[in-house]
Amino acid sequence: MDKKSILMIDDVKLNLATAKDVLQNEYILYEASSAQEGFDILNKHIPDLILMDLVMPEMDGYEMIEILKSTRRFMGIPVIILTAHTDSENEVKALELGAADFITKPFVPAVMKRRIETQIELSSYQHSLEKLVQEKVEEVEKLQDALSVGFAELVESRDGITGGHVKNTGLYFDVFIKALKGEARYRDEITDEYIRNAVRSAPLHDIGKVGIDDVTLSQLGRLGDARDQYIEKHCTLGGQTFHKLRKMFPESEFLKIAENMTLYHHERWDGTGGPFGLKGEEIPLCARVMTIVDTYDLLTSERPYKPPYSHEKSVAIIVEGKGTMYDPDLVDEFVKHSELIRECFKKKEELLKQKSR
Repeated sequence: MDKKSILMIDDVKLNLATAKDVLQNEYILYEASSAQEGFDILNKHIPDLILMDLVMPEMDGYEMIEILKSTRRFMGIPVIILTAHTDSENEVKALELGAADFITKPFVPAVMKRRIETQIELSSYQHSLEKLVQEKVEEVEKLQDALSVGFAELVESRDGITGGHVKNTGLYFDVFIKALKGEARYRDEITDEYIRNAVRSAPLHDIGKVGIDDVTLSQLGRLGDARDQYIEKHCTLGGQTFHKLRKMFPESEFLKIAENMTLYHHERWDGTGGPFGLKGEEIPLCARVMTIVDTYDLLTSERPYKPPYSHEKSVAIIVEGKGTMYDPDLVDEFVKHSELIRECFKKKEELLKQKSR
């Protein structure tokens, strides 16, 4: 079995030497004489446990615990306080801040070793449980994704698109939203959790088609009342479906994003879209992104009423709609990252050629 590691932090060398004598045969030890030295080591090595004093120069143990427990990389490391301060007030404060245990000096070696072992075992057990839970969550999410795409493809097949639109827009959406995460102005809103929920929602943006009659679906290539009716009905029907689900699961961010995307992906930046006539940033970000990739797939794909356009022509048409149909900043980002979109488009074209052989 690999040796576990401990980071020991104490500004008194004698204390470090004493603890080292007790622990060095069973653990890999890292030594630091201040909180800053401790963080320098943590940036290179993540130990299985931190053993630290409360009284240290510049930054005391309380401050260090607060930082450790508010930093994602470090918050899972158990911290044991080893100190000469024996009053209960210090112990309670340390435990409230997130310390796992509190040992007073002078310590009994056998007792200290057992308490360290206990905390490492508990931490290891917790990590194993978290990993198991995460694996089960991922398994359920994969099933949800498969069901979502399968159901969405079934709906798409009603108007003859046979599911290609679902897969294509999902692919373009995934690439584009992840590219936006790297841009400063979107960093706060587009988190990893937001991306997971938005990408999972993307295949369902047209789910309201299930309630559209065949006559309306057959006339989508024509302008006029039929298309307006289609836009209004499939957006509101899909949105109502997710709204009902949100009443049962009000904390679900996935359902919130899915409702927003479904309801508003035909709104226009200038307020002339539908079905609600929202304008500018009144339109949720996920829907503004979907509007662009939805259009891109429509333009680059063959339809009964139009041939497929090239990547360049499709991007140029989207640029023409900047500030009217589309969020101007998102159009700029789409152009900026268009090579990523082009690669997705090429993959789609290659798959179509393989199918036609």
